[in-house]
Amino acid sequence: MKVHILTDNLPSVENSALANEHGLSLYFELDGRKYLVDTGASGKFLQNMELLSNDGVPHPQDVDAVVISHGHNDHTGGLRKFLEANDAAKVYLHSSVQGNYFYSCRPKNNVREFRNIGMEQALFIDFPHRFEQFDTPLELSDKVTLLPVCGQKKYSTPLGNGFLYKNDFPDDFSHEVAVLVEYLSGKYAVISPCTHNGIFNVLECCMEYLGKEKGISESGCIRHFVGGLHFVDYLNVPGMEDNAEKQAASIVETAGILKEKYPALKLSSGHCTCSAASGQLAQLLGSNYGTFCSGAIIECL
Repeated sequence: MKVHILTDNLPSVENSALANEHGLSLYFELDGRKYLVDTGASGKFLQNMELLSNDGVPHPQDVDAVVISHGHNDHTGGLRKFLEANDAAKVYLHSSVQGNYFYSCRPKNNVREFRNIGMEQALFIDFPHRFEQFDTPLELSDKVTLLPVCGQKKYSTPLGNGFLYKNDFPDDFSHEVAVLVEYLSGKYAVISPCTHNGIFNVLECCMEYLGKEKGISESGCIRHFVGGLHFVDYLNVPGMEDNAEKQAASIVETAGILKEKYPALKLSSGHCTCSAASGQLAQLLGSNYGTFCSGAIIECL
């Protein structure tokens, strides 16, 4: 199985015609069904789909299903344009995205500034029959399952979540969904575009599901993890230098747990994993870590 990065923060290293933006959109195909995961911050991913058609990416109208990983506009901003370009594909997302409003609150010039970062709510009115909402595990096929990452968190969540709110309260990210894919018999990939719940809480959620539904207890069955890790660039946020040190320590801890509990896992990251964090992870994890960009292809073997 190949996971195609349609748009990412980083520009393509091979094709300068491909657009990039602060947002993420991915595509994969399995058993003849074509899946789009998130739609970036705008319609740029649609342009890139056309440019990547020779690499096995379909035209937008041929996509069978869309998964929205969570309710932020850097993952949903292109959804209206997709729904206009494709008149059939269902859009799957957590039920708590509709009717809730999401904000970022970062310090700027010594003032905390609120900014709307939520999905366009008018889409639910304009395209009411296109959405399938859920709040428990949903099997799109016998090999593709959508898993809400909610409930008690055993592991810590990213420090960057401290900037983020749902309505008037800190966001608990109960609206976040991971995609669990059995790409070969007994081998799984996890797609988690932002991983606000933390990589280990997401992996534990997947393992709990596999244990309950498939009788699988060995963590080595998860071979690939694709997505951002929400390690933000605190060095560019005035007054947050202490958090930069805490995050660096958290990255060291993350790498240590990965080596211990998931030694075979290949981690491919980008988007909300800042360059400093990526460099640190690459040093700590070696060949088990890679950074993606617009146009990148991740092969799950």
